[in-house]
Amino acid sequence: MISKGCENCIVLHISGPDKPGITSTLTGIIAEEQARLIDIGQSVLHGYLILSAIIDIPPSAHALRKILFAVSNLGLRLELGTFQAMPAEGGELGAPVSLRVTLLGNLEDGRAVAAVTEFFALHRMNIGEIKALSEGDLNGLELIVDLPRGESFSSAELQDLRGRVLNLASELDIDMAVQKDDLFRRNKRLICLDVDSTFIQMEVIDELARLSGCAERVARITERAMQGELDFKEALRERVRCLEGLQLSRARELLAQVPMTAGAEKLVSVLKSLGFKIGLVSGGFDFFVDELKQRFNLDFAFANQLEVAGDNLTGRVTGTIVDAERKAQLLVDMAQAFGCRMEQTVAVGDGANDILMLQAAGLGIAFHAKPKLQAIADLSLNRGTLDSILYLMGFDAKDLRILG
Repeated sequence: MISKGCENCIVLHISGPDKPGITSTLTGIIAEEQARLIDIGQSVLHGYLILSAIIDIPPSAHALRKILFAVSNLGLRLELGTFQAMPAEGGELGAPVSLRVTLLGNLEDGRAVAAVTEFFALHRMNIGEIKALSEGDLNGLELIVDLPRGESFSSAELQDLRGRVLNLASELDIDMAVQKDDLFRRNKRLICLDVDSTFIQMEVIDELARLSGCAERVARITERAMQGELDFKEALRERVRCLEGLQLSRARELLAQVPMTAGAEKLVSVLKSLGFKIGLVSGGFDFFVDELKQRFNLDFAFANQLEVAGDNLTGRVTGTIVDAERKAQLLVDMAQAFGCRMEQTVAVGDGANDILMLQAAGLGIAFHAKPKLQAIADLSLNRGTLDSILYLMGFDAKDLRILG
């Protein structure tokens, strides 16, 4: 318990224009008067300092008088508070469970922040910290929200909370994500991305079908698969049959006009500079994904292999089909290959074929995804660009500016 031996503890709140030497002056007086510094925290917001400290002052000491005099000379404001000890972490009730809540979108009018903070208050959760993620316009905030001491979330309860948060975010027209605030959140090492409609803004099979003159036929097969009449493997084989005779050289022409998802280049650049392993796992086709791997200097890439005779597609797939089960297994394989724990992995996708991969990852992110994927994902982004994922991984605008 912090309260042990703290009968003379007081709380100081110091505020005013920031300048060098404020903290050293305060702590110097504490040392000089043989007082005891119990806890301290400070933040600076646009040049304005807010410093709070708990100190244990011996009855015979002159520390408080000296602090009052020093604060006045520094042109600052001092408020004194009564100290009420909280149970120490690891005590009878244990440390409080914390959630990290990320808000992305237009937050300047205060409406979204008011609604979100009210939501957590109604659930008896206390906001311990608030940090701006953005610079300039306020379009990113991070909240540390503590559950009541002695309470925790099961996985099912956390997923239920995420579902309610997703609905609230939709009403407010923002993106909002909830994560447990633990070591692994800040220690990710590998990220695996789906390709079609995630890393790029197109569905390659649809474009190949257009080149082959069978777009309507492929669309009908896709619709049957979405209705559950065909499984992924059967639907893939039927669609690839439609491509028989298409010249591979013509198919490769798509690479010159591929529309990258906004933020893809920045996401890769930042994570590569930090030593992350980055790769693509796609239910699409190898000739396309291999080119993206080379273009972005990625660490791995997997996709379905199209059989080619001469320069023509035969309409057959060779090798192991990359379906939902295969995607999840490839994520596990890559984590093992690069010496990562699964808790250190991130998976990003948009469709039902990504469900198992996102469930296997330490952090599964649904990006502009179908409702079925959002329902099981750890986090969902429905409005931001692909590099918005960096905010969910613990970075802020200052970090990203430094990283270039």
